[in-house]
Amino acid sequence: MSNLINIIKNRRSTRAFIEGKLPPREQIEQIVEAALWAPSGMGKQLWHFSVIYNAEKSLQLAKAVAKASNRGAEYNFYKAPVQIIVSYKRDEQHAFLDGSAAMQNILLMAQDLGLGSCWINQIRDCCDDTEVRQLLTSYGVPKDHVVICSAAIGYIEKETNPKPRMENTVSFND
Repeated sequence: MSNLINIIKNRRSTRAFIEGKLPPREQIEQIVEAALWAPSGMGKQLWHFSVIYNAEKSLQLAKAVAKASNRGAEYNFYKAPVQIIVSYKRDEQHAFLDGSAAMQNILLMAQDLGLGSCWINQIRDCCDDTEVRQLLTSYGVPKDHVVICSAAIGYIEKETNPKPRMENTVSFND
């Protein structure tokens, strides 16, 4: 079996990170490089990757998102010290597809490097809330971009058990 299929099968959504423990910056740079090599419709690559490499800033964004989306004061991106925000030029046809392809590369690279990751969608729904947008802009998200998603990255505090794969989800037509 190839190493890639093992990485795919072993990746889980981490929902408990070791609080405040930053992975080496070089590993985060490798993860972002993997995102840059994702496929994009027509090769446009109109995405932007904003890295929050600071546990306090990550928590600050989580609190603003919680407030904007009524998620409750305890919402905290699972205490992940790093957020990689995937944004894309607003109103582009391929934004969500391209951003999702980049996110998959982010998650798989994090797994390959021994880090936990979790795909976060909540920022997308409130990225234009005034307080959230101010933070996003200060963290490098271009003003003419919409957030597609983000990845919470860090060291795993609690492992996540795999879920069984659904049956009857593949059809072959010869």
